[in-house]
Amino acid sequence: MRQVKTFSDSRLDTQCAFCGSYPENRDHVPSKILLDKPYPENLPVVPSCITCNNGFSLDEEYFACVIECASCGTYNIEELNREPIKKALRRNHKLHERIKLAFDNEGGLRIESERFENVLLKCAFGHLKFENSETEFFKPAHIWYKPAHTMTEEEERIFFTIAEMTKAPEIGSRAMQRLCISEDVTPIESWINIQDGTYSYFVSISMDIKIVRMIIRNYLVCEIAWTDDK
Repeated sequence: MRQVKTFSDSRLDTQCAFCGSYPENRDHVPSKILLDKPYPENLPVVPSCITCNNGFSLDEEYFACVIECASCGTYNIEELNREPIKKALRRNHKLHERIKLAFDNEGGLRIESERFENVLLKCAFGHLKFENSETEFFKPAHIWYKPAHTMTEEEERIFFTIAEMTKAPEIGSRAMQRLCISEDVTPIESWINIQDGTYSYFVSISMDIKIVRMIIRNYLVCEIAWTDDK
C-alpha cells in the first residue's frame, strides 16, 4: 500500500478512533487476520485505547472464520483455504462448533450479526479516521452488507459509483492528498487497495453524509454511512 503521510493537526490524534478516549496504543485497520502473508507494507494504523485494541480480537477472529467458511461453503477445516483460519478453528473448538451449528441444511450460514457488525464498524471508524484525520463520535445511520455474488445490478452500480465531493476533507489529511480530478475537473474520491483480492475500501465525505465502503476477501461488500441527522 502506498504510504501517504498525514499533515493534519497532531491534536486530532489525541483520541481513540473507536471510542474517543485517550489513546495509549495504535491499531491496524483492517486487522491482519483479514489479510494474507506477506502483509502489505504501510498498513493503516489509527490511535486506539488499550480497551478497544484488545476488545475487538475475539469478534475479529469470529468474523474472519465466518467469512472463510461462508466463502468456501463448508465448516470442514480441511476444505478451507486459509491456513491461519484452519489453525484458529483447530485451536478454538468452541468457535468451530458454533460455526458448524450455524450452517443450515442448504449450506447457508446464520451469522451472529452483532459480532459481525462490531468488526465492520471498527473498520469503518478506522478508515474514516485514517483518511480524514477527524474522529467520528456518532453511530452510523446506515449499515449494509451482503455477499458480493448476491448483489443486484442496481446495487453494483450504486456501490461502485465514484462519488463527487461536495465538501473538502480535513486540511492536511490523507483524503485531501489522495484527491483525484475527473476529466471535467470535478473533485472525486477513489478506492484504496490494501491487498489485491483481499481488502479494499472507499471513503466519501460530503456536506450531509460520510460513507465508508469495503470489499472483504472478494466475498463481502459493506457500506457504513453517517448523516447530519446522525
